[in-house]
Amino acid sequence: MIIRYIGAVPLAWTAAGDTSWLNVSPTSGNGSGTITIAINPNGLSAGTFTGAITVSDPNAGNSPLTIPVTLKIYDNGGTATPFGEFATPVNGSTVSGSIPLTGWALDDIEVKKVEILDGVNYIGEALFVEGARPDVEQAYLDYPQKYKAGWGYLLLTNFLPNGGNGVYTLYAKAVDAEGNRVTLGSKTITCDNAHAVKPFGAIDTPMQGGMASGKNFINWGWTLTPQHNIIPIDGSTIVVWIDGVKTGQPSYNIYREDIAALFPGYANSNGAVGYFDIDTSSYTNGVHTICWTVLDNAGNGDGIGSRYFTIMNPGSSPAQEADGDGIDMPFAFTLKDLESFPGQSDAPGKVIKGYGKDEETCPYELFPDKDGDGINRVSIKELERIEIQMGENLSDIQGYMIIDGSLRPLPIGATLAKKAGKFYWSPGPGFYGKYDFVFLIKDSGGQWSKKMIEIDICPAW
Repeated sequence: MIIRYIGAVPLAWTAAGDTSWLNVSPTSGNGSGTITIAINPNGLSAGTFTGAITVSDPNAGNSPLTIPVTLKIYDNGGTATPFGEFATPVNGSTVSGSIPLTGWALDDIEVKKVEILDGVNYIGEALFVEGARPDVEQAYLDYPQKYKAGWGYLLLTNFLPNGGNGVYTLYAKAVDAEGNRVTLGSKTITCDNAHAVKPFGAIDTPMQGGMASGKNFINWGWTLTPQHNIIPIDGSTIVVWIDGVKTGQPSYNIYREDIAALFPGYANSNGAVGYFDIDTSSYTNGVHTICWTVLDNAGNGDGIGSRYFTIMNPGSSPAQEADGDGIDMPFAFTLKDLESFPGQSDAPGKVIKGYGKDEETCPYELFPDKDGDGINRVSIKELERIEIQMGENLSDIQGYMIIDGSLRPLPIGATLAKKAGKFYWSPGPGFYGKYDFVFLIKDSGGQWSKKMIEIDICPAW
């Protein structure tokens, strides 16, 4: 559990469980931090037990915060096996480069991991993503960890046997805490990297699900483009994106022996690596998304390396607070409060999709559907970035995701730039399906209105 705050005065918080079986560590701290929660079931019989963790500080406006905890203990042999779905890519599709594998998995105790295999050959382990599958969360309300049932894995098909050319059958297998292993599904795909024209590559640091901190965290990656094109060696056509926002350009044209050996003969084989310095103190503590976009000299472009990483720095993020951006906002409203807010139907949102130059210069207007429900609907593909201009000269703006009839924080990979009146979202692997948002907009005259938006993430392949 992550503790974070926004304010000039650091917090001196305490945390405690209210039962003997609920252990919290550490029990106190200053500023932002991470709490580990452990369960000690010794002496407890089979049954359901409830407890709570309380985090408090007299100087915090929302203190104390109480987090309910439910513990269910089973008799030996009384647990079930995991279940779920292998959702994308679409079975029978033809793919190349990096592709997202997505799905979901649940268990009556815990799904420990989801393994990805090519036949019997292990490829890697998917990452569970909080908030990625609100549809599953609402359908299985009684299951533990339902809020992070969605999983995702970014597969660089160039690393499959035969250089990623041929027919492959991929399997997703869920393993629960008791060691039960269940196949969630399989996908048979055709990989055709021999005829691919878009750049490809990967991010090496931060690692998938890894940690980052400090003012000079180095983001390493590599990229190539199919013969006989070239990526400019000055890195001028490579862009780093964090949470859907353009962040900078890496230094490029660095030699790495393994990449040069794996992909000989490309124009950039001997200089495929690049790096970018990230000031992580400019971001809130928590999970973020990062990816690179690459354009070669023939105008072929693609995104590479989309992944999640966690930023954890002591204290708050003064640079972000000064800018007035971010997604760490107090929940000043409830879902019921929204009933009295007028819809912003007379002010269409301007939408940009993707990362390329053409998309950035050709926004289109988003209007509510004509069926009268006041919802603005837009669809994007997996891993596709979206940017929505909510308005101009705004006094304030707040944004929430709606899950199970309640307001939740904006999803991982999202940025709400309050001064610019823009919402950015770069969904990482695992996000798939429909997502409901509400944005509360305060104009320069002090009047509040709302904009309801549904974003439908469709299969990339």
